[in-house]
Amino acid sequence: MPDRVSDKTAVIIGAGPAGLTAAYQLLKETGIRPVILEETGYIGGISRTAEYNGNRMDIGGHRFFSK
Repeated sequence: MPDRVSDKTAVIIGAGPAGLTAAYQLLKETGIRPVILEETGYIGGISRTAEYNGNRMDIGGHRFFSK
């Protein structure tokens, strides 16, 4: 991690896997402060666990790795 946080800010649209990774890498590698904007009330994009009729289901690409 850089010695200090930069005075620069990067705006990242979406808190899916790509947005979260971009924010992490920006801060870790450059010290640039990420600001993540997400439309929904949750993070993870389409890779998440949803509940329907009392059942929990994995949706999105990560479900192939969680079986």
